[in-house]
Amino acid sequence: MGGESDIFRALQLLPGVTAATEISTGLYVRGGSPDQNLTLIDGVVVYNPSHLGGFASTFNSDVLRNIKLIKGGFPAEYGGRLSSILDITMREGTKEKFKGSANINSISSRITLEGPFDTASTFILSGRVMYLDKILPVSDEFNSIPRYDFFDFNGKVNYVLSEKDKIFISGFYSKDNIIEAPSSRDVGFNISWRNATANLTWTNFSSSTSFSNTSLMYTNYFFSTIIRDKMPVQQPLDFLTTSEIHDFLLRREMQFFLSDDHTLKGGGEVVYHIFSTTTNDYYIKELEYKPIYGTDINGAEVSVYLQDEWTLSSDLRSNFGGRFYYFRNADLLTVEPRVSLTYYLLDRFVLRSAFGITHQALHLLSRNDIYLPTDVWYPSSEKIKPARSIQGAVGFEVTSADRTFLFSAEGYYKDLKNLYEYLQNSDFSFGVDIEDNLTRGRGEAYGFEFFLNKRIGNFSGWVGYTLAYTKRYFNLLNQGNPYYPRYDRRHDISIVLGYDVSSSLNFGATWTYGTGQAFSLPLNQFQIGTFTNPQGNSGSIFIENSGRDAFRLPPFHKLDLSCRYKIFISDKALELNLNVYNVYNRFNVFSKYIGYKIDEETGERIPILKQFTLFPFLPTVGVTFEF
Repeated sequence: MGGESDIFRALQLLPGVTAATEISTGLYVRGGSPDQNLTLIDGVVVYNPSHLGGFASTFNSDVLRNIKLIKGGFPAEYGGRLSSILDITMREGTKEKFKGSANINSISSRITLEGPFDTASTFILSGRVMYLDKILPVSDEFNSIPRYDFFDFNGKVNYVLSEKDKIFISGFYSKDNIIEAPSSRDVGFNISWRNATANLTWTNFSSSTSFSNTSLMYTNYFFSTIIRDKMPVQQPLDFLTTSEIHDFLLRREMQFFLSDDHTLKGGGEVVYHIFSTTTNDYYIKELEYKPIYGTDINGAEVSVYLQDEWTLSSDLRSNFGGRFYYFRNADLLTVEPRVSLTYYLLDRFVLRSAFGITHQALHLLSRNDIYLPTDVWYPSSEKIKPARSIQGAVGFEVTSADRTFLFSAEGYYKDLKNLYEYLQNSDFSFGVDIEDNLTRGRGEAYGFEFFLNKRIGNFSGWVGYTLAYTKRYFNLLNQGNPYYPRYDRRHDISIVLGYDVSSSLNFGATWTYGTGQAFSLPLNQFQIGTFTNPQGNSGSIFIENSGRDAFRLPPFHKLDLSCRYKIFISDKALELNLNVYNVYNRFNVFSKYIGYKIDEETGERIPILKQFTLFPFLPTVGVTFEF
């Protein structure tokens, strides 16, 4: 939208992949939570790579060379997450001459510069900024549209040392901020997150049949939520959550081309984590939201892998591998077997299967008693075990005789163990250990994915459908009964259409539908004790909820339209684009909560059901030009 490339939006529209509609963003892949997705840019982990609402792609597509999404059957080279891999590689910049491109539209702008420093080095730089908050409509009493903006920056420098050696330095930085609607009278909030990465990689081509990469990497992620009670009461209740991670990583990988049909790859890495987390309830304004009661934890993990990609015959391809994983804080050593097979039964009919075991030592914890995201990353320990997934998938793919149409179907099953959630009435007052608020359970996810794609001709597009089930089992939650968590999306439909009138003019349409997210609704709120002082005991707020995630938001659906027209002035391209987001102005809800209004006669607070909605009907126009 708004002139952004459709690459990432296309990924979100694939079967089995659902764009999260709450403010915490991220993707739901085959019933997994957003934290179970491993997102890499030039090999560096990005903990929260998403922007809100689908107006901008996750990363600036102008600087990207390759994108690889793996939903299941991970090769052994990837580890540390349970649901998916999104591996992104940045471009190196052109060697020809200095050049650039820019886009200006009604909600955002971006610019990209690239070129050679000299005969041995190149660079590429790009930045984006969004100013959507300046044009959104005013909210009403029952629908609140928050203000939102972000900016991000990508950069990469490459230098050829010799015929056999080269190095590159790359980096990424982004910051997002969401605040309450100006019309909000009962609740205020400020939600922000940022990502920063840096990477130094040396590539050595030791021979014509092998090469190696040695990398030093750093990533930082910070997330903060402040929720303020704006009602005129004597003792308002405010919430603060902060979470920050610093990762330092050393990685070494080698690849050997044994033959045209046989490749061996292996490597290892050491990661040092620094975690800082705070989750507190505040009852007096004098504290000014200072996160002085938090948890600081260090952790280290080591992993080694070996994988073998082998075309066993003209009909059968295989990928066998294993990953050894050690997390120091939990004193856990695991072995993760991985295998995938592709069998070409006929010229146009392909069978695929995959099996793998993965572990995840980092847990994303979110409070269930608050309607806005309160995400905290927390490492495994002797008490908090790493999560584990056993996943299998089987599917097929068939192509029409003229290669115009492709149809695929795949079924999957995931068994999940060592999942953690906050207890129903967790105590977030001062000095309480996070681990004392957690309970352990298990889960499962299974479903079927169907995909029909027309790939050739002026008229192209696809239809995707996913039928999925995600369940959680916790003895101490929901009275011990199974429940469907917020990541459960029963039905998901995507229809993507494109029509090329000519090489210069293109029209596009996208319609999406998804089952509404499950959520819990508070029935009552009460306080035990009174606040004394920051160092002493404080009163605790307890919230009586409905059954765990017992309610559903309304279904999510919307229609987006686009038109692109490209012309050339001399040898420079000029592209005009018109986009219409949410054509029929569907008020898609990402959160419902109990708000209040003041009775003018009695002065009492009267509860009312309110909701935060995503963006309304919004046309945008823009221009992209080269220089």
